[in-house]
Amino acid sequence: MQLTRRHLLAHSAALPLWPLAGLGLTACSTVETTSVQSRLQGKSITVISTIGTTLRLTWRGTTLFNNEFGEAFVPDWGYKEQLENRTVELLRASGRFSSVQRVTITATRREEALKELKELKTPTDHVLLISGAPSADSIWATREGFFGLGIAQRSILQLGTESVAHASLRVDLLVPSTFGTVLGEATVSTAQRVPAPALLRGPRLNDDNAAAARESLKVQVDAAVQSLVNQLGLGKAVPASAPASSTPKPAPAPAAAPTPPSSNAFPVTSPNVEGRGIPAPSGAGASDILPAGR
Repeated sequence: MQLTRRHLLAHSAALPLWPLAGLGLTACSTVETTSVQSRLQGKSITVISTIGTTLRLTWRGTTLFNNEFGEAFVPDWGYKEQLENRTVELLRASGRFSSVQRVTITATRREEALKELKELKTPTDHVLLISGAPSADSIWATREGFFGLGIAQRSILQLGTESVAHASLRVDLLVPSTFGTVLGEATVSTAQRVPAPALLRGPRLNDDNAAAARESLKVQVDAAVQSLVNQLGLGKAVPASAPASSTPKPAPAPAAAPTPPSSNAFPVTSPNVEGRGIPAPSGAGASDILPAGR
């Protein structure tokens, strides 16, 4: 059975034979949304990210001495592009900005990212910087926690091995002209169990089982970006409801006088109607890229 994004989103509790925990999302922000919305209206904004092409891999054993850490180089998984493109799409859809663009940078740290952006001399009023963030372990409650995009795996005495895909991200809304003044920041963390062990000792990716983790991370990245943009108040504005019309409605026509019953009419009886219960309905782009120009 091949897992897809649709499968992972639709199954919040379990899949046949492959238990899959639902996607949990935790968010936190420090921002005055009304002030930010007013300040950014009609301005330009540039999206950059220090998220690269590597995944953080962690193996959690019986004791701390059994823990292992590593990285996997996965440029073909496309998370950097997914993060930046999806953010650009949401910002453009909001209709708040005069222009929205993304710039590809190679820096992996916040200070280096701002320096690289300045060297590229990209004209912009504001910068939205996406980076990895630490978060608590919401699955196993281990002390190691999670960081950025990655896959963690746990086994006790090499038994009961299970894997988790996680995305812990932070976004900073900056003003580059004032040495990176922060207008607002937000964090989000998600984690989801995947059906089969995704790591081998080392740790390294288990290519035979990595597909499910890859699809889970794609779903989590989309959900995380949506949460971050909404926390900053930069999502699509909800249209205000139309004001009530002040024009008075015409008065209804007077009801016709009832016709007196005929003396020869048959008596009227209530019809025999069988009730039938009706159940209620159940609820159930390419963006502009500015190359680094190195």
